[in-house]
Formats: sequence, structure tokens, C-alpha cells
Amino acid sequence: MKWEDEALKLADVVPVPPPMIFLVKLDAERRAMAKKMDTVTPEIVRMTESGYRKTFGKEATEMVQAMLRGDDVNLPEEFFEGDEGELYKIEICPAKFGACTPDKRKMISDILVPLRKKVKELDLTRVVIESVRTPLMSHHVFRFSIIGCSNCCMSPYSSDFGIISLYKPGVKSDGCIKCKACLVPCIERAIDLENDDPLIDYNQCMMCGGCKTACMKDIIQTIEKGYKVVVGGTGSRHPRIAVTAAEFTDVQGVLSVIEKGIALFREKTRDKEMSFHEVIETYGVESLKSQA
Repeated sequence: MKWEDEALKLADVVPVPPPMIFLVKLDAERRAMAKKMDTVTPEIVRMTESGYRKTFGKEATEMVQAMLRGDDVNLPEEFFEGDEGELYKIEICPAKFGACTPDKRKMISDILVPLRKKVKELDLTRVVIESVRTPLMSHHVFRFSIIGCSNCCMSPYSSDFGIISLYKPGVKSDGCIKCKACLVPCIERAIDLENDDPLIDYNQCMMCGGCKTACMKDIIQTIEKGYKVVVGGTGSRHPRIAVTAAEFTDVQGVLSVIEKGIALFREKTRDKEMSFHEVIETYGVESLKSQA
């Protein structure tokens, strides 16, 4: 696919987190192909930018624009700390770059700081060293994923511990104008607008927070925040999807699951080397759930 020079310049300043710039260019090419064009034009890039603005919303877009200008946007320093020299790695979804609401950044920060403290307190690196009978390799590293919402753009389900931020929506006032804006992000079809006020089917709702962000009249609001914790995922030679240890819990509940999970791992690998996902597959998560 060919690109006009001006189109390339515009693509480089589309307000998305830096790791997503390549996606912007591919999306522009997708739009050009859909129009049976062999060249990406500035008009195509502007359409692409409009699509990302709608996806991220005004607040997140302005945050990323400020970052691109070099402004200090006060992203938490802990988002960019590393875990060098440790046998664990804490990964954060792209929300760390500001392409999300303040609520999501706070939910990530609220669990990230105590999580780092907890794994150091538990001396997880030493726990892993004691469990291994072969040369240490990258697959021995424990992986934690912290996700800003249940859309899970970086999957937590292939991690040893996945922590997913949840935002339970509720209808706090009347006055719904039936604009249907809340239906756009709700791909689970959990919202019914047939009555005077929105009805939310919590059996379908993923608690992603999208409807609250989209609601132009603040009819839908977040009434409770929490975390889902999944454990025992891996992308190794025998892939395994993480299983749920806590459906909806608070920070202390998350830390409890992690502490009990690491204790279980330590106990079961005292006489036999096993990976964490093998421990969970063999012994289950009931002892973790009971303490969540």
C-alpha cells in the first residue's frame, strides 16, 4: 500500500498511545482497501483518527494529545517501574499510557502499589528459586497482568495471576433521552432501553464501564468498583486459560488470593518441581477462593 507524504505525517500524530501507532497505520490501510484505493490519503488518515477519537473518548484523547506535545500529564511513576532482577514480572495494559479514564488509571494504581509490596514481602523470587531443579529460564518467571477494564486488550488469561478492574453500572437518576449512546460500547447487549430508564442485565454485563463513559446525561453511573482475579494461565507448550479465583473483590481480596496462591505453590513444589499453572490444574483454586 502506498502512502502520500502528508498522510504519513498525519498518521504519526494521531492521538493514541505510542505502542499503537503501527495499528493506526494498518487501520488507515484497511480503510483505504475498503474503498478500493491503492494509496492512503490524508482524508483516509483523518477518518482513521476520528475512529480512534470515538473509541477512546474525549478525555483519554486529550490526555494522549498532551503527552504527544510533551506536556506533563502526571501519569503515576509506578506505572513505569520495572521488576529487573526479580523472578516475577508485573505487566499493565495500555491504559498505563493514558488512553483511558482517570477511574481506570486509579484502579490500576490502587492495586499495583500494594501488589509490588506484597510480592516483595512474600519474597517471591526466593520462592521460585527454591521450587526449581533445573537451570533458571524465562518460563520460570511469575507473570502478573493488571488490566484497566474487562475488555482485556492485553489478556490476563495467559498469566499466572490476572487482575481485571471492574465497574458495576447502575441507573442513578431518571431523564434518559433514549439516545442509545450506551448501546454502542455494550457488545454484550446487557442494556434494555424499552422502559423509561435503562435496565441492566447483570448476567450479561461485563462491568467494563463503557456504558457509563458513553452516557451523555449521567443516567448510568458506576455504583461499585472491584477486581476479578484469575489464576493459573500459561501460553507454554501446554496452553491453559486462567481460572477464576475471585469474581468481584477489593484490594485486600486480591492480595489474599495472591498470598494463598504463592503459599500453595511453595507447599506443592517443596518435593517436586511444578509450574504454577500445573499446581492450579492439579489442586484447584478452592483454597484461594475461600480466602478471597
